[in-house]
Amino acid sequence: MLEYELKRMVNNDIEYCKTEWENYSFDYERMGKLFEKMMVRYTDIIDGFDRGLNVISGYEKKNMSGDTYRDNLKIIIKRLEAFRDNGYQNEGLHEEDDSIFNITRYDIEQFNEVRMLFDHLEDLNNKDKAEISEKLDEIETICGSLASPSEKWNQLRPYVIWLSGKSLLTASQIWPLLMSIK
Repeated sequence: MLEYELKRMVNNDIEYCKTEWENYSFDYERMGKLFEKMMVRYTDIIDGFDRGLNVISGYEKKNMSGDTYRDNLKIIIKRLEAFRDNGYQNEGLHEEDDSIFNITRYDIEQFNEVRMLFDHLEDLNNKDKAEISEKLDEIETICGSLASPSEKWNQLRPYVIWLSGKSLLTASQIWPLLMSIK
């Protein structure tokens, strides 16, 4: 494959994946097809592209597989961006920020578990649940970004202040997520 074709393909796929994620992240079938397409396209091009991704089981319920596809696609987008930022080459790709290629299911599941806890709390009204959900999304985006740990911490400081005004239960569940920056 020619270099300009690779660059065009990677850039187009990054934008396409982001658009699909934003518009259809809860469409199980669409996320599954996108995941399979990206795996076929990049496993032999980007070193470690498939490392540590979650396995999709035929025995999982659709909603669980949907979560797995969503989690995997978030990782795929980050890996495509890292490949692009590394000059569309594998050499040196894992030296600068290998955490993108070593994301564990635990990191992702930790955020999902906290979301589920707050979704099922009867003591919280819908407005508070929506606010917490929004903040969790923002915190997860920062924690999973390509920024340095110091930059991430600077971006997370407003959430520390926000969290200080919340209940002990809310603070005790979200604080460990703030500390998951790498």
